[in-house]
Amino acid sequence: MEERESRDFLIRNLPVELFNLLEQSAKENHRSKTQEAIVILTEGLTIRSRKLQKPKPFKWDTKITESFIEKAIDEGRE
Repeated sequence: MEERESRDFLIRNLPVELFNLLEQSAKENHRSKTQEAIVILTEGLTIRSRKLQKPKPFKWDTKITESFIEKAIDEGRE
């Protein structure tokens, strides 16, 4: 197994409910609480760090005319 540099991190005042959820999740995934916390932090921070690309602006080439509106209404688009 590859050795990675690591640091210790202590979480104080963790709410009991959150501790219990972590403990349950660790048991379900056959990991220690520390390993489970690392997995959860990694997943959460990875998702959070992904930058969303802005969609390209929508271009509407059709002119809105009275006949366009009438046709849309006739087709059932109100």
